[in-house]
Amino acid sequence: MNMIAPRSLAQDFDRLGTMGSTKQGVVAVVSDNPATIANMGSVCDFLDLRMEVVSTAADLCQVLLEHQPMAVIADVEGDAQDGFHIMKLIARHDADMAVMLLTGGDAVLMGAADAVQEMCGLTSVTLSSEFPLGGQLVAFLFSAGRRMGCLRLVPV
Repeated sequence: MNMIAPRSLAQDFDRLGTMGSTKQGVVAVVSDNPATIANMGSVCDFLDLRMEVVSTAADLCQVLLEHQPMAVIADVEGDAQDGFHIMKLIARHDADMAVMLLTGGDAVLMGAADAVQEMCGLTSVTLSSEFPLGGQLVAFLFSAGRRMGCLRLVPV
């Protein structure tokens, strides 16, 4: 006896709000570290996300306005940008945007990031001491994509 009720799979996806979307997700990566950019590129390719690499704060403002990214991943310390300034720019654009800061494991920078998050009113900041493990990164991107309605994955 079949205990599974017949119903359309598309119906479930529409209800979840994740499969019916045709909007491709965009991830802004604010980094001048080639390894970070290469690693993010691999993950974004696998998840069918478009990655916009940003080198300066001015470029980030343009990417935020033109591409409406679902998430921003940024190094706290970079040659051409400062992660805390990036956090302020994001807060002015959308305080609910998913942000992941790569702090390099520095406890002082992690504490400062917490303070800037609270001061700016950012609601969705994730701190990572190093480049996150695959599962952590995918979970972060999945959550951001679901909130923005642009990731074509469903929870299992």
